[in-house]
Amino acid sequence: MTSMIRDQAVVILLTATLFWAGAITAVDKPYPLITLKCDAEADVLTITNALLKDEKGVMSNEIDADHSYSPWDMVDVARRTDSTRIIKSTKASTSCRLSSGEYTIIVEPQIFSKDLDHRCGEIISGAVTIMHDGIEILERTAFEEYCHGNVPVITRITVFGKTGEHKIKRIPKSRFY
Repeated sequence: MTSMIRDQAVVILLTATLFWAGAITAVDKPYPLITLKCDAEADVLTITNALLKDEKGVMSNEIDADHSYSPWDMVDVARRTDSTRIIKSTKASTSCRLSSGEYTIIVEPQIFSKDLDHRCGEIISGAVTIMHDGIEILERTAFEEYCHGNVPVITRITVFGKTGEHKIKRIPKSRFY
């Protein structure tokens, strides 16, 4: 009886893995969007990581041009006959004033492979650093640490102005894509 349960568990695990892999390949290239919302009235800073669905990385109803960043817009790509590579990346910085002081948020791309033609090259994510009055309270943290596997993905970081504490929400990658 235990071997039958083990066999059923293996079948369920394989099915879930195939479903997850199919979901990833159904979208040619994921377009993450990092959005910052500084709500001084509520005394909260919220940083969200979401996916855009179209190939240009634009969905007008989700974008606040001043506080939304697509990691794909933060890289320069060189296309050659033998490869396509990321040759340069940039960072964006913005600030938010809450009751406990000034917060500086630095957003940058999380590049898994500079060669876009190799494994994981078609995927980039975002990373964020948060400073409070010039002191780093959240060191560079990638929203996705690895380009494969079902490792957790950060979907939201919340900073509470009253306490200065931050909270990170993670979900399995299979639920994100």
